[in-house]
Amino acid sequence: MENLETDSKFLKKAMIVNIVGTILKVCGPLLTFVMARVFGAAEFGIFVSAQTLLLTIAHSATLGLDKGLYWYLPKNKLDGRAHYDGIMESFWVSAAIALFCTAVIFVGSFTPYISKEFPWYALSLLFYVGSYVFSTASEGNRRPQNAVFVNSFLTVTLAPATSIALHFLKVPHALPLGLLVGQMAGFVVNFVLLRRQFPDMPLRPHKSVSWMLLRYSLPLGMDEFVSSFMIRSSLWLVMLFLGPEKAGAYGIMVTISNALQTIRVGFTPILTPVVAGMNKERLKTDLKPVYSYCVFMVTFIQLLIGFFIVLFPDLILGIAGKDFVVQPETLGVLLLVHLVAGFGGMSLVVLNGMGKSLYTLILDIVLLGVALASGYVLIPAFGLVGAALSMLCYNIVAIISNNVYLLKMGLQPYSLRLLSQVGWIIALIAFYIALNMQVFTLTLVEKAVVYVAIVAALLAYGLVVKKKMEKDRNAVSAGKSK
Repeated sequence: MENLETDSKFLKKAMIVNIVGTILKVCGPLLTFVMARVFGAAEFGIFVSAQTLLLTIAHSATLGLDKGLYWYLPKNKLDGRAHYDGIMESFWVSAAIALFCTAVIFVGSFTPYISKEFPWYALSLLFYVGSYVFSTASEGNRRPQNAVFVNSFLTVTLAPATSIALHFLKVPHALPLGLLVGQMAGFVVNFVLLRRQFPDMPLRPHKSVSWMLLRYSLPLGMDEFVSSFMIRSSLWLVMLFLGPEKAGAYGIMVTISNALQTIRVGFTPILTPVVAGMNKERLKTDLKPVYSYCVFMVTFIQLLIGFFIVLFPDLILGIAGKDFVVQPETLGVLLLVHLVAGFGGMSLVVLNGMGKSLYTLILDIVLLGVALASGYVLIPAFGLVGAALSMLCYNIVAIISNNVYLLKMGLQPYSLRLLSQVGWIIALIAFYIALNMQVFTLTLVEKAVVYVAIVAALLAYGLVVKKKMEKDRNAVSAGKSK
């Protein structure tokens, strides 16, 4: 039976993996910037839009069964099922849907409704869904390092590197073919790693997906489509209102700011199995120290990255080329979005860990309406800044809704120790505004010195708060043992 001490040890180990994964994730965006420079803003903008559409289809094809494994696998032990139950059943269902979608896209390419290039992207669909199922199964089995090193490093570096190489070799369709190579490699490696965890797992199970897993996953599957559409709606609206070049510039800034988002997303497969393994009594006593620790680590790492982006935006955007330096203030709004989501957005992970997948679907349908309405109004008026403000709008609505729901259930998962994190977030945004309004100017050397000083201050602060949170957690454990 899991307890707070076991969960704490897992969180510490997973946190180290997440930090290493964050460092490795830098390689992918850097190669993406090079790829943008090689292919140009217009072609890269089309690539970003096509890839995001493909991701939406791939996530929808799993019917939510991949994310359902986060919740279902930890319960196999509790309910006396085979420890691999649900994995291959989920894969074969997802693979069948992916192949059907691929066939529809290929047939549709002979009509005026689907571009002739998109079927080349569709070749990656099967490998996308396979990687999703196999990597989430590893994460549900408390092996988050597999997905970090494969999905967040191998595929995201191999794909752009291959596209660049194919471009210089004069191979046509270099962008979608590079994506295909990256996803094929990720699929194979994810399966090999999963097979090592479950050597007795039959490849062709003689039963269908359990109703328990399906009932939990279907709302997540529908929500995946809704949330994917919602997240990418700002990019598609930029493409619609402002054209492919602006979409390419916005795509680069989203890629940069996503360095902060990936920290939060990386904790989803860590926190979900932990919450799923808690009964009602443990939720009342153990949720706050576990959740607060995760929120602290997410925002702490985000702050380290955020200050670097704020101090050196020109260097980062310059990697992609001058064509992508458009409304650079957009980057500041995107940073604010992810900092706010990093602090309050993980409340949704708690709700999904508690089995509230239907609530997630209903909420995201509402949020999609907020995203489309705000984007329709803000993007024509404010350009790329309007797109970022649209993201901020629906994130704030989501955070308020989720935390109110938790309060209604009698759960308040935030420790007072996190108030200092709010202060650091405000300081980062104020620092960004001061730099952009030229309240003061810094040379490159001065920026480097300032960043080193900020990192030193953050590390000292982080050690102090971390020790206090561990003391609080030990007090909870000691109180329960009595």
